[in-house]
Amino acid sequence: MKNKTIRIIVILAIIVVILDQVSKIVIGNLFQETWGNDYFKIEITTNTGMAFGFNDGNIKNIFLTIVVLAMIISFIKRQVEQIDTKTAVSLGMILGGGFGNLIDRFFRNGVFDFIKIFKFPNFNVADIFVVTGWILLVAFLAIFTKKCND
Repeated sequence: MKNKTIRIIVILAIIVVILDQVSKIVIGNLFQETWGNDYFKIEITTNTGMAFGFNDGNIKNIFLTIVVLAMIISFIKRQVEQIDTKTAVSLGMILGGGFGNLIDRFFRNGVFDFIKIFKFPNFNVADIFVVTGWILLVAFLAIFTKKCND
């Protein structure tokens, strides 16, 4: 079980990083100007902050990202025997998205965001996986906790 869990997390994280980085390269090469309408557009921005631009321009954001990723990896290492497949998938999504954006912080001096929906702040493929992974993780933990209490 331990090897299967780690394999799921690592493979999914690698797939997410590849999808994220390829999407950023393709969009960066295809679009120099904003394209779309008020509901959906491709609009390239660089986010030097955390989620939604919070803490914009702070170099400590790289450190904070590394700390969060290290905490998740530490959790996985300590709890690997108890992690089921669904939880492994959500953790792989979170780690992959986190590493995708961390790569941007190191090599682009900020996170490359390009998806704009309505008035919501710009985001990217890594962000989609991070948010979806956290939502799934919370849902799985809520279901597991409910089952344990029944």
